[in-house]
Amino acid sequence: MSAIGSITQLQSNTSAATTASTGDSQLGQDSFLKLMTAQMQNQDPFEPMDNGEFLSQIAQFGTVNGIEELKNSFVSFSEDMQSNQALQAANMIGRGVLVETNVGQLNSSGLVQGGVELDSPASNVAVNVYNSAGSLVSRMDLGEQLSGTTVFAWDGSLFNGDQAPMGQYRMEVEVIQNGQTTIAPTLLYGNVNSLALGNVGEELQVDVQGLGQVPFSSISKIL
Repeated sequence: MSAIGSITQLQSNTSAATTASTGDSQLGQDSFLKLMTAQMQNQDPFEPMDNGEFLSQIAQFGTVNGIEELKNSFVSFSEDMQSNQALQAANMIGRGVLVETNVGQLNSSGLVQGGVELDSPASNVAVNVYNSAGSLVSRMDLGEQLSGTTVFAWDGSLFNGDQAPMGQYRMEVEVIQNGQTTIAPTLLYGNVNSLALGNVGEELQVDVQGLGQVPFSSISKIL
């Protein structure tokens, strides 16, 4: 039998033995090193394994092994991040937060509260309110505002003076700065009721009154 045939047969036997003992078709580090040692011991001295081939096999195994270690490191990092998020979020329970979302719930309290972060002064800030059909039903002009957090509260009053029915409404913050009108990210207010831990790698969910479950990363400020 040629050297290549011997090595191929040896690889097959070693792989089968490893599969039988571990129940897995993938070679572990110990099995790989045993295989490489056996290859060197049983190679034809007149046709030794090419150094390049030998180093290539080691490099391939090192790459696979490195990827596995990197994956394990990411899993560990993800678990640590989730634990840190849970600790931070646990301190929020019962407290008010501003969440980056533009859909709020008008409930029995008859009030939707929120805010906007301004990086520079604005000559005017206005909040447009849309119903579930997308129709503009109310508008609040807040006037000139300084940089920082500007807060607002909608009491459910409609253009015609009637009270809006309970339900979901979209809030759009319109900002005029240096003569330019832009739509700024809307921050809505609510109290944190509870936390929902997902699987490893999934973002922590925070249950906010009037807003439902929101991602932890969407919370802009704790009040």
